[in-house]
Amino acid sequence: MPKEVLPWLVFPPTPKLDLSKALQQGLVKNARGVRLWHAIFGVPLERSLRAGKAPVLLLHGGVSSSEWNAPQVEFLEKDYTVIVLDLPGHGRSPFDDRELTYPKVAGDIAGFLDALSIPKVSIVSWSEGTMMGWSLLAYGHHDRVERAFLYSALDDYRNADAERVMGIPMVGEFFARAQKEWEETHPRQSWDDFLGAWMTMWTREPIWTAETFKHLPVRGESKDAPIVWIVTGDHDDWIPPETHDRMATFIRNSSYLKMPSAGHLQFIQNIPAYNRFVQCFLEDTNVGDSPKASL
Repeated sequence: MPKEVLPWLVFPPTPKLDLSKALQQGLVKNARGVRLWHAIFGVPLERSLRAGKAPVLLLHGGVSSSEWNAPQVEFLEKDYTVIVLDLPGHGRSPFDDRELTYPKVAGDIAGFLDALSIPKVSIVSWSEGTMMGWSLLAYGHHDRVERAFLYSALDDYRNADAERVMGIPMVGEFFARAQKEWEETHPRQSWDDFLGAWMTMWTREPIWTAETFKHLPVRGESKDAPIVWIVTGDHDDWIPPETHDRMATFIRNSSYLKMPSAGHLQFIQNIPAYNRFVQCFLEDTNVGDSPKASL
């Protein structure tokens, strides 16, 4: 009888975007001169903007690319405008020697939205993409976020146990695969330089507390407040287990979801389950005045 494998220990192949279905794709240069690659799928952007419906912005994890979000594109493109974006130096976005900080990269993402005249987005993110979602909320760009599904992040770089994490077999496999993929899109550049640039930031930032986010408008008190879901997997061993319990207290009236039977890469490990939660998130709305209870 074949040996069963726990779902959070499975490392599926890297998904691939079907760029033949993209409505547009290419590099966008923001005001800081940073060029970011993107592609748009599904409902035409202009139609969503006219209807006042925020596009879904998918943000990928560190050292990977937007290719990894292909299952979510396929799931969402029927009903939403879906945008994939390669973070600076990742995927098809050029790598250069600009300094990386979370405030600057958050500004680069906001600048990308400016270039496409997108006022607000619904963020669905994982890992480093989630760090960018938190950064948009932290560093003066919360008005660009209608809602955010923030899967797996770290609030304080000092709590990262890099030695332990790099000892996890899947983490080593992930970095090896990511390097191969990166070198295919950046054949004349150095992986070590790219990784080193991001590692420099990761060993200095962030340090976030509830104080960092106290400026945010509060859901239920302000119509401008973003709907924020703080999400993790119950078997995500890449992140210290107490991290998300702590981060769930950072934003008043945010929601906290701990997915069952889920690891750090749940979005490709159990695609149907992950996508169902994303759909619930996108359908999460405030309601009008509740009717008074009657006896």
